[in-house]
Amino acid sequence: MKRTKEHGIEWSGEMKGREFSGILFDELVVRKADIEYVVFQNVHFKNCYLGFDSVYSKCRFVDCRFYGKYSSLGSPAKYADCRFENCEFIGMDLFTGQHFYDCFLSGLLKNPILRDEHPEIRNNETVFKRCDLSDLKFDNVSIYGKDVFDHCILPKFGIRRFDNADDRLIQRAEEICGKISSNDKIESVVIFMRDLRKGQNPIILDNLFLDSFFKTENSREIFNRIVKGFELVE
Repeated sequence: MKRTKEHGIEWSGEMKGREFSGILFDELVVRKADIEYVVFQNVHFKNCYLGFDSVYSKCRFVDCRFYGKYSSLGSPAKYADCRFENCEFIGMDLFTGQHFYDCFLSGLLKNPILRDEHPEIRNNETVFKRCDLSDLKFDNVSIYGKDVFDHCILPKFGIRRFDNADDRLIQRAEEICGKISSNDKIESVVIFMRDLRKGQNPIILDNLFLDSFFKTENSREIFNRIVKGFELVE
């Protein structure tokens, strides 16, 4: 489908009850906006910054794509009771500085880094509260911190969850890796690095990441030994 291209525009102020369809937004900037009951159908957002101090309420994104080196869903931005249906989110920094409340997300989440709030870096956290992510596919998603997901429904497929109550899994990884001198332990050292994983329970890893991360069979076997008995199965 050919999309109408909108380049270098800026939104601010209030927007309510509009509908956008079949558009490629290139370098759209949303600044100090209050967007409510807006529908985006088959819209691509390339290198867009969707929220300097902005709020989206009861909006619907259907078959949309968010991508590009400089794309962001906003920092800071709030999404309340919004639906993202069959959407693609592609980018390392796409989810940086947003809070999602009571939202539904389905489709593909590829390559993002999701972090807790940092005391020295403002608007860098990602928070999902009471969100339904059951139909979202994770692909190389990195999660650091204990408060990224709060009372959320996690993806039904494609992820593995590990019990890290009282950081016991991190401690087990440190004990096992501390006895190994070969470089085969490096991948597990990185995965269970205390500075990044402390307090996260469960630890969530996606299968696509695990299938591509280990350099040798032995390095994968070290990981399997660490997590034995810690995997959470519904």
